[in-house]
Amino acid sequence: MEERAGVVLPLEQAERSWPRVDPPNVLWFAGGYAMALGSYGLLETIPKSHGNLWIFIAAIAFLFAYASGAWFLLRASWWVPGGIAAALAVAMMPAVSIALFRLIGAWPEHLGDPFDHFSGYTLAVAAITALAALVAFALTRFSFLFALLVGSVLVGSQMLAAVSDSPSGDERATAALIAGALTVIAGVFLDAFGRRRDAFWFHALGWFSVAAGLVFFAFLSSGDHNRGWIPMLIVGVLMLIVSGPIGRATWAFYGVLGYYAPLVHYLAAGLNNNRWTFTAALLAVGLSIFLFGMVLHRFGRALGQRFVRRPPPELL
Repeated sequence: MEERAGVVLPLEQAERSWPRVDPPNVLWFAGGYAMALGSYGLLETIPKSHGNLWIFIAAIAFLFAYASGAWFLLRASWWVPGGIAAALAVAMMPAVSIALFRLIGAWPEHLGDPFDHFSGYTLAVAAITALAALVAFALTRFSFLFALLVGSVLVGSQMLAAVSDSPSGDERATAALIAGALTVIAGVFLDAFGRRRDAFWFHALGWFSVAAGLVFFAFLSSGDHNRGWIPMLIVGVLMLIVSGPIGRATWAFYGVLGYYAPLVHYLAAGLNNNRWTFTAALLAVGLSIFLFGMVLHRFGRALGQRFVRRPPPELL
């Protein structure tokens, strides 16, 4: 229990309000990941000779077990374990959807790689999973469910890239950039409405998708690699500048990567990396990051408050 201003608050209120990394949370999430892997592993052990009906029944059983567990845990005020159980129920939606499509004879027998050959059924599975995550969040208000929602959207964008049949790497990277940018924009809107905790996964996974697209253009593309390095540097610098006022560590993290990697690339290309000038330049780059962190600490929050609309004073 916690006491505040003479009022005793239950522990679950603090748990809902203040996310933290402590041993119980580490075990809850690690156990959730392991249970998801184990569930799909057990589904794979069902012999195909038993038909699709048994696979569908087993998938539904897992879904029902996790959804029931979420309901009981949430009613008992175990908010994080209950939310993880709800996430496990959502994670079973691909298995349930595919098994249902196979049971009714709609799933293609020779599907192939869904990322090379477009199929509306695989895209439907991604959409169903995203919708399930959104419904589960509406019922539980557990922000981790947005990780499944955003992940389904990003995977679906790669499936859409296969519309051209066997898409090139450039087309995949472009799809990752567009989907990631739209996801980040959604996170910014959530931030603007004060839903910072819900916006985390939109920022974290959205910028990961953008970074993956830029890394492909910088390293693996058959075209001009500057298409990746130059935007990476520009976006990285802008993210570092904005990260302080908006108070987003995810932006600072990806901003540092976007700033540091291109500079090291161009320094290595322009300077002999066996000479002292190259290492001195690396030291200067590291120092610039360090000093900019001090600038953000000193002015970033104050600058951000200028753009935050403060509520009117309460009437006495």
